[in-house]
Amino acid sequence: MLEIKRENVSKIKVKLTVKVPSKLMQGFFDKVYNELAPSVEVKGFRKGHAPKALTVSAIGEERINEKIIDLALNQTYVEALKKENIIPIAPPRINIRMLKDLTAETAELEYEAEIDLLPEVEIGDYTKIKISKAGEIKVSKEEIDQVLKHLQQQHATFEEKDGAAVDGDRIEMNFEGTERGVVLDNLTSKNYPVILGSKVLIPEFEKEIIGLKKGDKKEFDANIGKDKNKKKVHFAVEILKVEKVNLPELDESLAGKFQQKSLAKLTEAIEKDIVEQKTIALRREQEGEIAEGLLKITKFEVPESLVEQETHRMIDDMRQRTEMMGLPFEQYLLQIKKTEADIHEEFHDQAEKTVKVGLILGEVGKREKIDLKAEDAGRQVMEKLLEYAKK
Repeated sequence: MLEIKRENVSKIKVKLTVKVPSKLMQGFFDKVYNELAPSVEVKGFRKGHAPKALTVSAIGEERINEKIIDLALNQTYVEALKKENIIPIAPPRINIRMLKDLTAETAELEYEAEIDLLPEVEIGDYTKIKISKAGEIKVSKEEIDQVLKHLQQQHATFEEKDGAAVDGDRIEMNFEGTERGVVLDNLTSKNYPVILGSKVLIPEFEKEIIGLKKGDKKEFDANIGKDKNKKKVHFAVEILKVEKVNLPELDESLAGKFQQKSLAKLTEAIEKDIVEQKTIALRREQEGEIAEGLLKITKFEVPESLVEQETHRMIDDMRQRTEMMGLPFEQYLLQIKKTEADIHEEFHDQAEKTVKVGLILGEVGKREKIDLKAEDAGRQVMEKLLEYAKK
């Protein structure tokens, strides 16, 4: 019979001290022994028929002890949770207090398990949360023209020229950025193509490029970054090619390239897409206001284990995004001059906020009798909160 002592450390943390008696420990030893013994060879005996003491010695005390402890912890921890009616939200933090004669009949084990619990969310009247009133979503001619120009650029043709590069021209260049004589890989490239005026280049850098011709070389200093991160970088540039950009006409031919029958239909499709994008952006903004409102009227302590899980999820997400762009995460960290520990610390507060909002939405879902097991449960809860907020 397990001896269990419970200590409620806080509203979200409990500590169990579990003492496993000799009889149970003997059972764990027998199970491990019966699993390992048949495969062990002891000189002078048939496999599986050597005396127990010699077999234990052949298996290795460290190996057998490790397996006994793992088995004992796994089984007795689950039993202790059931007896104390505890539902953990993360793996426990185990501290072994006493370990005695694991291969003998007098074996004993005593350990502490510190367990995080789901907090009780004390939430105010969420039906009173209000959001900023949104006006009618409109699309300007300038916005449509900007998209049309981008579509033209996708199907542009290029005509090489000998003259100076001007705004709107496409150039290809080699450039190398150095700081105090050290080459900066993220500010160095070969055969780099860009259209001048497309706002891809740093303005101070682009200003030095305009007016150069094919074959020209130039060195200059430019300020990179802002405020505290601002630094002076020396650039050496070589212009490999200068091309005039010929944009296609805005007509039915261009519209056809985007599966539209006419320019009017293309314009209509562009306007519809911009409206959809603005609607999505507005929804995110409104959901953000709801989240901030919920945080203001809710009080509870967040288990650090949940914050850690969310922080690691955010870091993994960042890792996937950088590697999808062909940049190893470790190299990315070197470029931004940060360690994974730095990123972990930076993400902590946002992770805590995300966990809090998730728990609050779960509580709202319970009160609104929404099936929290449904795939779209989160969306249903937010829809209900937006419904209240717009009244």
